[in-house]
Amino acid sequence: MKKFIATLAIALLMILLLQQAVMAAVLEVDTASPMFKADTWQNNEGNDEVCPITKIFDITPMPASGAANSDVRRYSGCVNVNQDNLEGEQVFINGSATNSLVFPFKETVNLDSVTWKFNNGTRQYFFLVYTSMDGTNWTEIDLASANARRGKCGVTYDDSGNLDGPAVDNVWISTPAGSGDDNDVLLITFKFAPSGPAKYLKFTFFGNDGGQGVEEVTHPWISFNNLIIEGSVVVAEAPVVEAPAAEVAAPVAAEAPAVVEAAPVVVATPAPVVTAPRIGDASIIIFAGVMIIAAAGVVIFKRKEVR
Repeated sequence: MKKFIATLAIALLMILLLQQAVMAAVLEVDTASPMFKADTWQNNEGNDEVCPITKIFDITPMPASGAANSDVRRYSGCVNVNQDNLEGEQVFINGSATNSLVFPFKETVNLDSVTWKFNNGTRQYFFLVYTSMDGTNWTEIDLASANARRGKCGVTYDDSGNLDGPAVDNVWISTPAGSGDDNDVLLITFKFAPSGPAKYLKFTFFGNDGGQGVEEVTHPWISFNNLIIEGSVVVAEAPVVEAPAAEVAAPVAAEAPAVVEAAPVVVATPAPVVTAPRIGDASIIIFAGVMIIAAAGVVIFKRKEVR
C-alpha cells in the first residue's frame, strides 16, 4: 500500500511539472507570419547573392571556406544606405543606422539560447536584443554568455551612409567565432538571461568591426545561416470553468386553491423497525473511495507477488 501511494504521489508531481513548461528544445519560428522579417536583405542576382531572411536556417559553408557564392545559402543585410542591391531600408535609432531581424514563435516561449554561423569568423558584431508579447512593445533583454560582452560602440553609420554616426553605449559585442580546420566559420551560441515569456525575439544590429578588433563599426554587413533558437514552450494552465448560474423563473400568479374534501385517513399501527446507526453521505463516499483504492493497491501487489 505504501508503494502504491508513493507511485501515485510521483505521478501527480509529474503532471504539475508538465503544466508549467516542457523541456528545452529547438523552438519553431513562424515563417508564415508577416512579422518574420528583416529591415534589409541582399538581392544581387547577377552575383548569385540573393539572401532573404528565409535562408537563415540553411546549413551551408561560408565563403571563407573557399565555397563559391552560388554554393552559399545565407541571409545578408546591411546598414549602409548607399549599398547597391538591397531590399528594404535601414531604421535609425538616435542617428545610428540599424538593421533588425524579428523571429515570431508559433507558441509562447521561454528563451534559452540562439546559435548561428556568421559570414566571417574574425568579426565582432554590435547589437541589442529584445523580446515582445505583441510584436509592438519591445523589452531589451540581457545575455548570459561568454561569447558576448557589454561595451561601447565608438562610431556607427549615419543616415548618409557614412561612418559619422554617434557612439552607442552598452551594446552587446560578440566574440569572434573563429574558423575550423576547413577554414569554415564556427558556430557561435549566445545564452539568454532569464527574461520571462515571449512570442517574438528581435536582434538589432549596428554592423561589425570588419575583423579589426576595434570597438566601432567599420563594416555594414550582417550575414549568417545555421540558425537554431532553443528554449521551452510555456504551457498554459487549464482554464477554470465555472458552473452556469441557475436560471430564476419569473414569478407566476397563484390561482386560488381548489377546495377538495379530504377522505378519511386510516392509520395503521407501524411494525417495529430496527434502525442501523446512520453515517453521513459524504463520509460514505470518502470511505468507499478509500476502500476501492486500498483494494486496487492490494490486487496490484498480489499480482506482482504471483509473478
